[in-house]
Order: sequence, then C-alpha cells, then structure tokens
Amino acid sequence: MAEFPEPMEESVFYEDEKLYACLGFHKNHVEGKTIIAWKKDIEDLNDLSQEDYQHLMEIVWAVRKALMKAYDTKKVYLAYLDETRHVYWHLFPRKQGGIEGFDLMTLPQEDTPKEDLEMVSSLRSLTIENLGTK
Repeated sequence: MAEFPEPMEESVFYEDEKLYACLGFHKNHVEGKTIIAWKKDIEDLNDLSQEDYQHLMEIVWAVRKALMKAYDTKKVYLAYLDETRHVYWHLFPRKQGGIEGFDLMTLPQEDTPKEDLEMVSSLRSLTIENLGTK
C-alpha cells in the first residue's frame, strides 16, 4: 500500500476520531482544494461499515457546503480516486468561468499557498455550522 501523506497541521480545518479535512497539500492546486481522509488504513470505500460510510459522507456534505460559501461558488466537484489505496475524497470548488471538469486534476503540482491557509478558520466554523444543520 502506498504511504498516505500526513497533512500540514495548519491546513486541517475539521478533525474527529475517524477522519480529517484539510486544504490540499502538494498536489494540483485549485483555490480551496480540499482533502477529506480516513485516518485508519482502509483501502476502499467498500471496506467501510455502513455507519462509517454515512459518517464520511456527512462530513463530505458539510465541507462541500462550507467550501461553497467560503469560496462563493455554486459547484464543488467531488473525486474519489484510488491512486494511494486509501479512503479519501478530493473536493474542488469551481468558480464560474474557471477551469472545469477533469482539467482541474491536470494542473501543475505546487504547495498550498499562504492565502489558502488563511481560510482555515472560516472553513472550520462553516463546517461545524453545517454539521449542526442537517
């Protein structure tokens, strides 16, 4: 199994005993790109219990809503890829008139810019707020 990277501590805006959400790190950069990763070494969504899967998707929903508000967009792409054999989602906020579809995944790799990290506090508050308004 590929080594799943640890997030930059300052990029994490939601965390519980099972998973964390953070702004993307060292990957194709889109403003607000987020990763929601399962902490335990689980290779595929099919290996999660129904309860764990529901928990994961509840967090995906709350983070998606937080990204839409924080980045003033009506669309957030979700991508579940299996390149690391680890359960995690990529979320890409899409600005109107911006890059669309799979082109988001072909952008050059770069570190998460400081401007994105300034959004962590806002994303933390919005995610927690969304979890309270199911």
